[in-house]
Amino acid sequence: MMVSLAVCLILAAQEAPPEAAAPKWPATAFFGLHYDLHPGATDTELGRETTYEHIREQLEKVRPDYVQYDCKGHPGYTGYPTKAGSPSPGIVNDALKIWRDVTRDLGIPLSIHYSGVWDTRALELHPEWANVHADGQRDANYTCPMSEYTGQLLIPQLIEVIDLYDIDGVWIDGENWASRPCWCERCTAEFTKRSGVAEIPKKADDAHWYEWLAFHRELFREHVRQYAEALHARKPGIAVCSNWMYSVRQPEPVTAPVDYLSGDFDPSFGAERACAEARFLASRGLPWNLMAWTFLRTGDQPWTMKTPVHLCQEVAGTLAQGGSVFFYNQPQRSGRLTAWHQDLFAEVAEFCRARKDYCFLTGTVPQVAILHSESHYYLGNDPLFNFGTQNHPMEGALHAVLENGYSADILNEAMFIERGAQYPVVVVPEQNGLSEKAAAALRAYAENGGKVLLTGSHVVRQLPDLAGVALAEGQIGSAWLPAANGCVAVSGPWQRVQLAGATELAPLLNQQEPAMNLAGTPAATVFSVGKGRVVAVHGPVFRCYHNGHYPLLRRFAGDLLAALNADLMQVHGPWWIEMAARQKDGRLLIQFVNRGVGGYLAPNRHVVEQVAEAGPFTVTIPMAEKPEHCYTAPDKVGLEWTWKDGLLTAELGGLAIHNVLVVE
Repeated sequence: MMVSLAVCLILAAQEAPPEAAAPKWPATAFFGLHYDLHPGATDTELGRETTYEHIREQLEKVRPDYVQYDCKGHPGYTGYPTKAGSPSPGIVNDALKIWRDVTRDLGIPLSIHYSGVWDTRALELHPEWANVHADGQRDANYTCPMSEYTGQLLIPQLIEVIDLYDIDGVWIDGENWASRPCWCERCTAEFTKRSGVAEIPKKADDAHWYEWLAFHRELFREHVRQYAEALHARKPGIAVCSNWMYSVRQPEPVTAPVDYLSGDFDPSFGAERACAEARFLASRGLPWNLMAWTFLRTGDQPWTMKTPVHLCQEVAGTLAQGGSVFFYNQPQRSGRLTAWHQDLFAEVAEFCRARKDYCFLTGTVPQVAILHSESHYYLGNDPLFNFGTQNHPMEGALHAVLENGYSADILNEAMFIERGAQYPVVVVPEQNGLSEKAAAALRAYAENGGKVLLTGSHVVRQLPDLAGVALAEGQIGSAWLPAANGCVAVSGPWQRVQLAGATELAPLLNQQEPAMNLAGTPAATVFSVGKGRVVAVHGPVFRCYHNGHYPLLRRFAGDLLAALNADLMQVHGPWWIEMAARQKDGRLLIQFVNRGVGGYLAPNRHVVEQVAEAGPFTVTIPMAEKPEHCYTAPDKVGLEWTWKDGLLTAELGGLAIHNVLVVE
């Protein structure tokens, strides 16, 4: 598949969402700062050191495009003098008013941090609003989705903040990840009313369990719709976000009227979380950003600030996907911003802004699509929206694809049905229980020339016509796969299959001598479907890769991808160089992120102190026409490039943290 610059522009136009009449500020805001305190009952000095002069001086160091400041945290107390709820008894000065004055004078939006579903104080005052566990116990922190909490506290309080401070946005925290099924009388009666099911399930193996969970997920969406519509009615220009909504943990189609998508990734190893989240959010068609915590802790040690290099590497993957970034810092309880923290952020801001023209608001150049099926995910995640281990095969596939040098996007079923045909390769990583529509789209994709990599012991039962195999009796637990000159151990189950048109690509082994220890069944097969090609692996290869990242298993995955015979861009160099194929304004903008570190990380060593130079590497790019110019930006490194017979070969002299190959 030759990728020309003209094709890139066509693909970008196909995936771009319809233009809004007046885009809200998250659509163009690139670099932000987030400050929250989670005020509580024991605070004594909130706002005491918050002055206009101090806040303005510190913000002018960093020059953010927007700011999010504290309003109400998980304890349920506000840091401003609310009349709609519970103000912290420790308010000395109204810090939110001062932040509004400063941001207004600086000409930047002010959003607020507000805890939604999680509100401990509200449940102290209104125990009838509490989520009820299956055993009848009331939760101390999480609200019932059918209580009066949303209508009687959350919405009135947010409208109060709009009226008092004319805020520009709300970032509602403690939302989907804090949501739980509720067994109160309201919820059980409503479930029966909507479903007709009278006997309420209480555990995963009870009848109607999945309907029960789907009902609660819809109640959460209704909660968001209720407050989003109310806030938009009060101030049409306000930007509403529910933290982590429609991210990897909530992969269904977007239906609630939120204005942008966002999440704060893990304090330690945030780049790992951002790797998947950025690629999924970038496919959603809404403005989006990701927040890095600027501090972490290891074990029982107190919190400490990260280094600038740590933060730069942590957000590089988000920048590479065209997203915006913001950074979480906590003021002192008095509201004072620690000056040297802001100096550190100014350094990180300089790194980000140097890359803005080559990263921000880029569109994908479709290469490898990895399916993150909402049907599969909700069959086994940790209710309602938390991962459990259900995301592991998808993220294992992502890591394997990236570490073999390819560019990848993550699509849910709806997005695959809509635009999967644009991708030369689709990976379906142990996605059990695809919907009939998704399975039909996958068959059509292959028949029309698409290249598919299917994995999982269920493939022969659910998609035998795509794999070209028939079910054989029995499964195998732990086994070995041949790779390079040896083999690699994998856990099971591995399904025995018979060839029914497919050809064996790799055998399954019952011990470690590839020439001798054959288990009598294929590990991987290859099959022609219409004009396309399907490689099927009959066990949990990508779950194994997620859990172990064994080098020979990476090699095995690379051989599977190579067997598809697809024309793809590819990096030839260290596996820790991640590539993202992006485009904007008629230019290819090939992003490179160095995920390596100097020294080493360990369970008791989380801080990145140095990113070791990756050294020279090569990227090959199928292109129908010879480009006019190639150069690197913003870092100028050695570059030699040639174009011959439809292939651009670019040799780059090295990579620090992040750089871009610009092809015009």
